[in-house]
Amino acid sequence: MPASPRRPRVPVAAAALALLLATSPAAQQALPPATGDAEFARLVREWTTAPEFLSPLVDHLPVVPGVPTPKDVLGQHVGAPNVLHRTADLLKYYRALAAATPRVKVVTIGTTDEGREIAVVFVGAEESLANLDTYRGYLQRLGDPRGLDEAEARQIIAKAKPIYHLMAGLHSGETGPPEMLMELAYRLAVGDTPLLRSIRERLIVSMSPVVEPDGRDRYVDWYYKHTMGITEERQRVAGPPFWGKYVFHDNNRDINYSQVTTRALLDWYLQWRPPIVHDLHESVPFLYTFSGQAPQNPSLDPILYGELPWFANFEMAQLTKYGMPGVWTHAFVDMWSPGYLAFMSSNHNGLVRMYETYGNGGATTMKRTVAGGSGPGQTSREWYRPSPPYREVTWSMRNNTNYMQTAVLTALELAAAFPHVVLENFHAKNRNALVDGRTTPPYAFAIPAGHKDRTRGARLLE
Repeated sequence: MPASPRRPRVPVAAAALALLLATSPAAQQALPPATGDAEFARLVREWTTAPEFLSPLVDHLPVVPGVPTPKDVLGQHVGAPNVLHRTADLLKYYRALAAATPRVKVVTIGTTDEGREIAVVFVGAEESLANLDTYRGYLQRLGDPRGLDEAEARQIIAKAKPIYHLMAGLHSGETGPPEMLMELAYRLAVGDTPLLRSIRERLIVSMSPVVEPDGRDRYVDWYYKHTMGITEERQRVAGPPFWGKYVFHDNNRDINYSQVTTRALLDWYLQWRPPIVHDLHESVPFLYTFSGQAPQNPSLDPILYGELPWFANFEMAQLTKYGMPGVWTHAFVDMWSPGYLAFMSSNHNGLVRMYETYGNGGATTMKRTVAGGSGPGQTSREWYRPSPPYREVTWSMRNNTNYMQTAVLTALELAAAFPHVVLENFHAKNRNALVDGRTTPPYAFAIPAGHKDRTRGARLLE
């Protein structure tokens, strides 16, 4: 592994986009010096296994009197070696943050099979959170434009704010996202850089801290009992046989929304209609951002297939500019199958997004060998992977946090630079769906009567 950061080239198209965005208020930021929490800055550098795995967006943490950091509540900064938090601890932190600032709000949307809370956290400007129902109403109107003329739509878009929803902890063995979101929520709530102010003022960020709370707690228990002490991937052992009460990894394929956790999330989604839903996963090195590659589902609006690489290429360019290797956008997941939970968004004319960030299945720092995988190989240089990951690497939870949080902040930067475009596209996709319904077969579906379980028919109609 190189001893010093690479100085990779930025792809021409991505550089042009970055240059365009440099004129926006969101991009005109002077990154603050790491003068906030000195201990945080020191420990993050210590926990990050190579300097190129850290970015100027997350190498510091502001300190605001009266507003708790994750360490103030839970005893450790996010990304500490060998530390994972159970669902109740995660929500304990969010509630402490919400009690300290009007820029954060926590709502309960259901309970799991085993009685754990399912929550959504909102972060935004004071005005946004004080008027959440108003902003929800705007998105509902754009999401169901029947009877909405273009003049009224333009008026709503001028007043509305996109909700950008982040989902963590769907796959319980992918332990980093629920940890990272705590630090992100704090940073978004208290940060005073032009970038963070722009995100706060122009967007409403919502988060599912843990989509599968039962599995999160079960996996954390397993980690502390069986895998915390390992140092090499050959020592890794499989996780518990179930995450949720009834499912393992394939809760992401619950396209019938048969589980109480997935139903709770779908019900919340249909009430709020966030234009962007972003699912945070862990697998391939070092960060893959979903580009909607072929084959593509032709029943979805073509606008979506422009939005997906728009975000993905910007993220790849920005993280590569920061000197972070191994960020790529293609040759992994296609846009054909609707069989993923977050497709509740694209199936309702939203923008579905997804990351895969390298993870160790826990918070243990570990030696890893990168080999095989999709396409020509995960360490080859390709047009969609201009700065490949290293073949051998020592990887930590803090590396995972650095990459994922930097990428999410970059995605939020783009959305905050063009909130009107996000809203216009959301409206246009929903309007186009109405036109297609009138002009393109099938025009109707017949649901036969006489089902033994009438509630399933009613649910399908809903």
